Amino acid sequence: MDEADALAQSRESAQMHHEDRAGVNAFIRGIDRIANAQLPAAVIMCTNRLNALDPAVRRRAAEVLSFGRPNDEQRRHIMTSRLNSLGISGTAIEALVIATGPQEGNVPGFTFSDLTQRLIPSIVLEAYPTQAVDAKRAILVAQRMIPTPAFQDHII
Repeated sequence: MDEADALAQSRESAQMHHEDRAGVNAFIRGIDRIANAQLPAAVIMCTNRLNALDPAVRRRAAEVLSFGRPNDEQRRHIMTSRLNSLGISGTAIEALVIATGPQEGNVPGFTFSDLTQRLIPSIVLEAYPTQAVDAKRAILVAQRMIPTPAFQDHII
């Protein structure tokens, strides 16, 4: 389930409607039925707001995996695999790794989706339709782009 916090939001929220609480209760009962029946099934939930999940849902988790923003090596791999074939050199890739990492003023680095769904397409579109992808323009695109802000994970 993607955006699991929308389905299993904490019932402690003062703004939650009765119908929403009933939905979370039904979801928890469903998870319990799967566990009690010892069915060979897994419930995988994805969220950017782990603390927004209902505590009863979190208690039932066999494992919680947390994924942060990509580090230098991961950003380098994404850039290299997408941009090398377009003629972007290793030196330019290193400049892109720096431009997409954490910046001064507590600005976080780019997310995986910032890189793959925003930056790479923007670099290609910057050149399209009359020019080839250029390293200097690619770096400028990255420097102008603002990464997705860090999510403030708190319960309202």
